[in-house]
Amino acid sequence: MRVARTIFLALSVTSAAVSLTGCHLFHRRAAPQPAKPKVAAPVVRPPMAALDLTKVSPNEAGMVPILEYHDLVSTNKTKGYQYPAAAFRKDIQWLYDHKYRPISLHDYVLGEIDCPAGMSPVILTFDDALKGQFRYTPDGKVDPNCAVGILDDFHAKHPDWALKGSFFVLTNGDPHLPPPFYQADTAQGKMEYLVREGFEIGNHTVHHQLGMRHWPDVRVQQEFAQAVTNIHTFLPSYVVDTLALPDGVFPQNKKLVIGGASGGVTYHNICALKAGAEPAISPMSIRFKPYYIPRIIPGTGRDTIQFWLNFLEKNKGSKFVSDGDPNTYTLNAIQKSQLSLPRLQKGHFHLRTYNGTQVIDSK
Repeated sequence: MRVARTIFLALSVTSAAVSLTGCHLFHRRAAPQPAKPKVAAPVVRPPMAALDLTKVSPNEAGMVPILEYHDLVSTNKTKGYQYPAAAFRKDIQWLYDHKYRPISLHDYVLGEIDCPAGMSPVILTFDDALKGQFRYTPDGKVDPNCAVGILDDFHAKHPDWALKGSFFVLTNGDPHLPPPFYQADTAQGKMEYLVREGFEIGNHTVHHQLGMRHWPDVRVQQEFAQAVTNIHTFLPSYVVDTLALPDGVFPQNKKLVIGGASGGVTYHNICALKAGAEPAISPMSIRFKPYYIPRIIPGTGRDTIQFWLNFLEKNKGSKFVSDGDPNTYTLNAIQKSQLSLPRLQKGHFHLRTYNGTQVIDSK
Protein backbone atom coordinates (compact mmCIF):
# COMPACT_ATOMS: atom_id res chain seq x y z
CA MET A 1 0.00 0.00 0.00
CA ARG A 2 2.87 2.39 0.75
CA VAL A 3 4.27 1.75 -2.75
CA ALA A 4 0.89 2.64 -4.25
CA ARG A 5 0.71 5.79 -2.16
CA THR A 6 4.20 6.87 -3.13
CA ILE A 7 3.56 6.50 -6.86
CA PHE A 8 0.16 8.17 -6.68
CA LEU A 9 1.54 11.03 -4.58
CA ALA A 10 4.44 11.64 -6.95
CA LEU A 11 2.06 11.83 -9.89
CA SER A 12 -0.33 14.11 -8.01
CA VAL A 13 2.41 16.53 -7.00
CA THR A 14 3.80 16.65 -10.54
CA SER A 15 0.34 17.58 -11.80
CA ALA A 16 -0.08 20.22 -9.11
CA ALA A 17 3.31 21.73 -9.87
CA VAL A 18 2.29 22.17 -13.50
CA SER A 19 -0.97 23.87 -12.49
CA LEU A 20 0.85 26.30 -10.19
CA THR A 21 3.89 27.12 -12.27
CA GLY A 22 2.84 26.53 -15.86
CA CYS A 23 4.14 24.15 -18.50
CA HIS A 24 7.40 26.10 -18.86
CA LEU A 25 8.58 24.20 -15.79
CA PHE A 26 9.52 21.30 -18.02
CA HIS A 27 11.27 23.39 -20.72
CA ARG A 28 13.94 24.62 -18.33
CA ARG A 29 15.31 21.19 -17.52
CA ALA A 30 18.98 20.41 -17.98
CA ALA A 31 20.10 17.93 -20.63
CA PRO A 32 19.14 14.30 -19.90
CA GLN A 33 21.54 12.37 -17.74
CA PRO A 34 23.10 9.23 -19.21
CA ALA A 35 21.83 7.01 -16.40
CA LYS A 36 18.48 5.42 -17.12
CA PRO A 37 15.71 6.32 -14.67
CA LYS A 38 14.48 3.60 -12.41
CA VAL A 39 11.13 2.17 -13.39
CA ALA A 40 8.75 1.59 -10.51
CA ALA A 41 7.24 -1.86 -10.20
CA PRO A 42 3.61 -2.10 -11.36
CA VAL A 43 1.12 -1.51 -8.58
CA VAL A 44 -1.86 -3.80 -8.23
CA ARG A 45 -4.58 -2.88 -5.77
CA PRO A 46 -6.66 -5.61 -4.15
CA PRO A 47 -9.80 -6.59 -6.08
CA MET A 48 -12.74 -4.32 -5.38
CA ALA A 49 -14.83 -5.41 -2.41
CA ALA A 50 -18.34 -6.77 -2.90
CA LEU A 51 -21.13 -4.25 -2.36
CA ASP A 52 -24.86 -4.71 -1.72
CA LEU A 53 -26.58 -1.86 -3.57
CA THR A 54 -29.87 -2.71 -1.92
CA LYS A 55 -28.41 -1.51 1.39
CA VAL A 56 -26.16 1.39 0.40
CA SER A 57 -26.03 3.95 -2.41
CA PRO A 58 -22.44 5.27 -2.55
CA ASN A 59 -21.63 8.70 -3.91
CA GLU A 60 -17.86 8.98 -4.01
CA ALA A 61 -18.04 12.07 -6.17
CA GLY A 62 -19.55 14.00 -3.26
CA MET A 63 -18.32 16.68 -0.87
CA VAL A 64 -16.21 16.08 2.25
CA PRO A 65 -16.40 18.55 5.16
CA ILE A 66 -13.03 19.51 6.64
CA LEU A 67 -13.69 21.25 9.95
CA GLU A 68 -11.33 23.94 11.25
CA TYR A 69 -11.21 24.43 15.01
CA HIS A 70 -9.02 26.68 17.14
CA ASP A 71 -9.42 27.19 20.90
CA LEU A 72 -12.06 25.39 22.97
CA VAL A 73 -13.27 27.36 25.98
CA SER A 74 -15.53 26.81 29.00
CA THR A 75 -17.94 29.64 28.15
CA ASN A 76 -21.13 29.06 26.17
CA LYS A 77 -20.53 31.78 23.59
CA THR A 78 -18.58 31.63 20.35
CA LYS A 79 -16.24 34.61 20.15
CA GLY A 80 -13.83 34.92 17.27
CA TYR A 81 -11.88 31.69 17.12
CA GLN A 82 -12.95 30.68 20.64
CA TYR A 83 -15.54 27.91 20.53
CA PRO A 84 -17.37 26.38 23.52
CA ALA A 85 -16.15 22.92 24.45
CA ALA A 86 -19.79 21.93 24.96
CA ALA A 87 -20.56 22.95 21.38
CA PHE A 88 -17.62 20.91 20.09
CA ARG A 89 -18.92 17.89 21.99
CA LYS A 90 -22.33 18.42 20.36
CA ASP A 91 -20.68 18.70 16.92
CA ILE A 92 -19.03 15.31 17.34
CA GLN A 93 -22.26 13.69 18.52
CA TRP A 94 -24.19 15.24 15.60
CA LEU A 95 -21.63 13.99 13.11
CA TYR A 96 -21.78 10.50 14.56
CA ASP A 97 -25.58 10.42 14.58
CA HIS A 98 -25.67 11.55 10.93
CA LYS A 99 -23.33 8.77 9.81
CA TYR A 100 -20.07 10.70 9.53
CA ARG A 101 -16.83 8.99 10.49
CA PRO A 102 -13.38 10.65 10.75
CA ILE A 103 -10.63 9.90 8.26
CA SER A 104 -7.06 11.18 8.10
CA LEU A 105 -6.07 14.12 5.95
CA HIS A 106 -3.38 11.99 4.34
CA ASP A 107 -5.86 9.34 3.26
CA TYR A 108 -8.13 12.01 1.82
CA VAL A 109 -5.40 13.69 -0.22
CA LEU A 110 -4.13 10.35 -1.52
CA GLY A 111 -7.66 9.35 -2.43
CA GLU A 112 -7.83 6.37 -0.09
CA ILE A 113 -11.09 7.05 1.72
CA ASP A 114 -11.11 4.48 4.51
CA CYS A 115 -14.68 4.81 5.73
CA PRO A 116 -17.34 2.14 6.38
CA ALA A 117 -19.91 1.52 3.64
CA GLY A 118 -22.83 3.92 3.86
CA MET A 119 -20.90 6.37 6.05
CA SER A 120 -19.54 9.79 5.08
CA PRO A 121 -16.00 10.98 5.79
CA VAL A 122 -15.23 14.04 7.88
CA ILE A 123 -11.80 15.51 8.63
CA LEU A 124 -11.07 17.34 11.89
CA THR A 125 -8.32 19.98 11.95
CA PHE A 126 -7.02 22.11 14.81
CA ASP A 127 -4.86 25.21 14.30
CA ASP A 128 -2.28 26.97 16.49
CA ALA A 129 -1.72 24.32 19.25
CA LEU A 130 -3.86 26.24 21.72
CA LYS A 131 -4.46 25.21 25.33
CA GLY A 132 -8.11 24.31 24.77
CA GLN A 133 -7.04 21.65 22.28
CA PHE A 134 -4.87 19.59 24.62
CA ARG A 135 -4.55 20.28 28.32
CA TYR A 136 -3.55 18.28 31.38
CA THR A 137 -5.20 18.80 34.75
CA PRO A 138 -3.04 19.28 37.87
CA ASP A 139 -3.27 15.55 38.61
CA GLY A 140 -1.67 14.75 35.24
CA LYS A 141 -4.79 13.55 33.42
CA VAL A 142 -6.10 14.75 30.06
CA ASP A 143 -8.67 17.46 30.70
CA PRO A 144 -12.05 15.97 29.70
CA ASN A 145 -13.11 19.38 28.36
CA CYS A 146 -10.24 19.91 25.93
CA ALA A 147 -10.50 18.67 22.33
CA VAL A 148 -8.29 15.63 22.88
CA GLY A 149 -10.16 14.71 26.07
CA ILE A 150 -13.52 14.99 24.34
CA LEU A 151 -12.35 12.87 21.40
CA ASP A 152 -10.74 10.26 23.68
CA ASP A 153 -13.96 9.94 25.66
CA PHE A 154 -16.13 9.73 22.56
CA HIS A 155 -13.91 7.04 21.06
CA ALA A 156 -14.10 5.02 24.27
CA LYS A 157 -17.91 5.10 24.07
CA HIS A 158 -18.03 4.67 20.28
CA PRO A 159 -15.04 2.61 19.07
CA ASP A 160 -16.17 3.05 15.46
CA TRP A 161 -15.35 6.76 15.81
CA ALA A 162 -11.62 6.62 15.07
CA LEU A 163 -9.07 8.89 16.74
CA LYS A 164 -8.10 10.86 13.66
CA GLY A 165 -7.47 14.52 13.05
CA SER A 166 -4.70 16.97 12.13
CA PHE A 167 -3.05 19.45 14.49
CA PHE A 168 -1.36 22.34 12.69
CA VAL A 169 0.95 23.51 15.42
CA LEU A 170 2.82 26.64 16.35
CA THR A 171 5.82 26.12 18.62
CA ASN A 172 8.10 28.20 20.79
CA GLY A 173 10.65 28.05 17.98
CA ASP A 174 9.40 31.63 17.80
CA PRO A 175 10.47 32.91 21.24
CA HIS A 176 7.43 35.19 21.34
CA LEU A 177 5.08 32.19 21.23
CA PRO A 178 4.29 29.69 23.99
CA PRO A 179 5.19 26.01 23.67
CA PRO A 180 2.70 23.75 21.89
CA PHE A 181 -0.57 23.64 23.84
CA TYR A 182 0.73 26.15 26.40
CA GLN A 183 2.16 23.74 28.99
CA ALA A 184 5.95 23.71 28.67
CA ASP A 185 6.64 20.71 30.88
CA THR A 186 4.25 18.46 28.93
CA ALA A 187 4.70 19.78 25.38
CA GLN A 188 7.02 16.94 24.36
CA GLY A 189 4.72 14.29 25.79
CA LYS A 190 1.66 15.83 24.15
CA MET A 191 3.21 15.80 20.69
CA GLU A 192 4.25 12.17 21.14
CA TYR A 193 0.82 11.26 22.49
CA LEU A 194 -0.98 12.71 19.47
CA VAL A 195 1.11 10.77 16.98
CA ARG A 196 0.91 7.59 19.01
CA GLU A 197 -2.89 7.80 19.20
CA GLY A 198 -3.27 8.24 15.43
CA PHE A 199 -3.47 12.01 14.98
CA GLU A 200 -1.35 13.95 12.48
CA ILE A 201 0.92 16.96 12.96
CA GLY A 202 1.14 19.63 10.27
CA ASN A 203 3.02 22.80 9.36
CA HIS A 204 1.37 26.10 10.30
CA THR A 205 4.45 28.29 9.74
CA VAL A 206 6.73 29.71 12.45
CA HIS A 207 5.32 33.16 13.16
CA HIS A 208 1.71 32.95 11.90
CA GLN A 209 2.12 36.26 10.08
CA LEU A 210 -0.40 37.28 7.42
CA GLY A 211 1.92 39.34 5.22
CA MET A 212 3.29 36.30 3.43
CA ARG A 213 1.83 37.36 0.09
CA HIS A 214 4.37 40.22 0.07
CA TRP A 215 7.43 38.23 1.11
CA PRO A 216 10.36 37.34 -1.14
CA ASP A 217 10.86 33.66 -1.96
CA VAL A 218 13.81 33.34 0.42
CA ARG A 219 11.76 34.45 3.42
CA VAL A 220 8.81 32.22 2.50
CA GLN A 221 11.05 29.16 2.33
CA GLN A 222 12.67 30.08 5.63
CA GLU A 223 9.22 30.23 7.23
CA PHE A 224 8.09 26.83 5.98
CA ALA A 225 11.41 25.04 6.49
CA GLN A 226 12.00 26.41 9.99
CA ALA A 227 8.51 25.29 11.03
CA VAL A 228 9.48 21.74 10.05
CA THR A 229 12.68 22.07 12.10
CA ASN A 230 10.68 23.32 15.09
CA ILE A 231 8.36 20.32 14.95
CA HIS A 232 11.37 18.02 14.70
CA THR A 233 12.64 19.32 18.04
CA PHE A 234 9.68 17.41 19.51
CA LEU A 235 9.30 14.63 16.92
CA PRO A 236 12.72 14.12 15.28
CA SER A 237 11.68 11.44 12.78
CA TYR A 238 8.18 12.68 11.97
CA VAL A 239 7.42 13.42 8.30
CA VAL A 240 5.88 16.89 8.16
CA ASP A 241 4.17 17.10 4.78
CA THR A 242 0.86 18.90 5.28
CA LEU A 243 0.43 22.66 5.48
CA ALA A 244 -2.34 24.93 6.77
CA LEU A 245 -1.80 28.52 5.67
CA PRO A 246 -2.58 31.12 8.39
CA ASP A 247 -5.87 32.76 7.38
CA GLY A 248 -5.48 31.01 4.03
CA VAL A 249 -2.93 33.56 2.82
CA PHE A 250 -0.69 32.28 0.01
CA PRO A 251 2.77 33.56 -0.86
CA GLN A 252 3.09 35.38 -4.17
CA ASN A 253 5.10 32.43 -5.50
CA LYS A 254 2.48 29.77 -4.92
CA LYS A 255 4.66 26.84 -5.93
CA LEU A 256 6.56 27.33 -2.64
CA VAL A 257 3.65 25.76 -0.77
CA ILE A 258 4.56 22.51 -2.55
CA GLY A 259 8.21 22.47 -1.61
CA GLY A 260 11.42 24.35 -1.09
CA ALA A 261 14.54 24.53 1.06
CA SER A 262 16.24 26.83 3.53
CA GLY A 263 19.18 26.48 5.89
CA GLY A 264 19.88 22.93 4.77
CA VAL A 265 16.29 21.84 5.44
CA THR A 266 14.12 20.68 2.56
CA TYR A 267 10.36 20.59 2.93
CA HIS A 268 7.68 19.01 0.78
CA ASN A 269 3.91 19.20 1.23
CA ILE A 270 1.27 16.90 -0.23
CA CYS A 271 -1.42 19.53 0.34
CA ALA A 272 -2.16 23.04 1.54
CA LEU A 273 -5.32 23.97 3.43
CA LYS A 274 -7.11 27.28 3.27
CA ALA A 275 -9.12 28.89 6.08
CA GLY A 276 -12.89 28.86 6.05
CA ALA A 277 -15.04 28.71 2.92
CA GLU A 278 -16.92 25.49 2.10
CA PRO A 279 -16.74 21.69 2.10
CA ALA A 280 -13.94 20.08 0.13
CA ILE A 281 -14.66 18.00 -2.96
CA SER A 282 -13.91 14.38 -3.75
CA PRO A 283 -10.16 13.84 -4.14
CA MET A 284 -10.90 12.19 -7.49
CA SER A 285 -12.98 15.12 -8.76
CA ILE A 286 -11.93 16.76 -12.01
CA ARG A 287 -11.84 20.00 -9.96
CA PHE A 288 -9.68 18.73 -7.08
CA LYS A 289 -6.62 20.87 -6.29
CA PRO A 290 -4.53 19.49 -3.41
CA TYR A 291 -2.90 22.86 -2.71
CA TYR A 292 -6.18 24.80 -2.48
CA ILE A 293 -8.26 22.70 -0.10
CA PRO A 294 -11.05 24.58 1.72
CA ARG A 295 -12.15 24.14 5.33
CA ILE A 296 -15.17 25.21 7.40
CA ILE A 297 -15.04 27.24 10.63
CA PRO A 298 -17.39 26.87 13.63
CA GLY A 299 -20.38 29.10 14.17
CA THR A 300 -24.00 29.50 13.18
CA GLY A 301 -23.79 32.04 10.37
CA ARG A 302 -23.46 31.50 6.64
CA ASP A 303 -20.52 29.37 5.47
CA THR A 304 -19.90 27.99 8.97
CA ILE A 305 -19.94 24.35 10.11
CA GLN A 306 -23.62 24.38 11.03
CA PHE A 307 -24.61 26.02 7.75
CA TRP A 308 -22.74 23.56 5.56
CA LEU A 309 -23.64 20.41 7.49
CA ASN A 310 -27.30 21.39 7.25
CA PHE A 311 -26.82 22.04 3.54
CA LEU A 312 -25.41 18.57 2.99
CA GLU A 313 -28.31 17.00 4.88
CA LYS A 314 -30.83 18.88 2.76
CA ASN A 315 -28.91 18.08 -0.42
CA LYS A 316 -27.88 14.50 0.23
CA GLY A 317 -26.85 14.02 -3.39
CA SER A 318 -23.99 16.44 -2.71
CA LYS A 319 -22.51 14.45 0.19
CA PHE A 320 -19.73 11.89 -0.17
CA VAL A 321 -21.06 8.46 0.80
CA SER A 322 -18.50 5.67 1.05
CA ASP A 323 -18.65 2.20 -0.52
CA GLY A 324 -16.42 0.90 2.28
CA ASP A 325 -13.53 0.10 -0.06
CA PRO A 326 -10.55 2.53 -0.04
CA ASN A 327 -9.32 1.04 -3.32
CA THR A 328 -12.54 1.63 -5.28
CA TYR A 329 -14.63 4.61 -6.30
CA THR A 330 -18.34 3.83 -6.60
CA LEU A 331 -20.95 6.28 -7.83
CA ASN A 332 -24.14 6.59 -9.84
CA ALA A 333 -23.49 6.30 -13.55
CA ILE A 334 -24.80 9.82 -14.20
CA GLN A 335 -22.00 11.22 -11.98
CA LYS A 336 -19.14 9.52 -13.79
CA SER A 337 -18.20 12.69 -15.68
CA GLN A 338 -17.49 14.42 -12.34
CA LEU A 339 -14.44 12.25 -11.67
CA SER A 340 -11.03 12.45 -13.27
CA LEU A 341 -10.47 9.16 -15.06
CA PRO A 342 -6.74 9.88 -15.61
CA ARG A 343 -6.32 10.56 -11.88
CA LEU A 344 -8.12 7.34 -11.01
CA GLN A 345 -5.90 5.43 -13.40
CA LYS A 346 -2.72 7.02 -12.07
CA GLY A 347 -3.73 6.02 -8.56
CA HIS A 348 -4.60 2.51 -9.74
CA PHE A 349 -8.08 2.82 -8.27
CA HIS A 350 -11.02 0.70 -9.36
CA LEU A 351 -14.15 2.44 -10.67
CA ARG A 352 -17.66 1.07 -10.29
CA THR A 353 -20.82 2.77 -11.60
CA TYR A 354 -24.39 1.78 -10.94
CA ASN A 355 -28.00 2.66 -11.63
CA GLY A 356 -30.48 1.85 -8.90
CA THR A 357 -29.39 -1.52 -7.53
CA GLN A 358 -27.65 -2.67 -10.71
CA VAL A 359 -23.92 -2.35 -11.43
CA ILE A 360 -23.46 -0.76 -14.86
CA ASP A 361 -19.69 -1.03 -15.14
CA SER A 362 -16.75 -2.01 -12.95
CA LYS A 363 -13.06 -2.03 -13.74
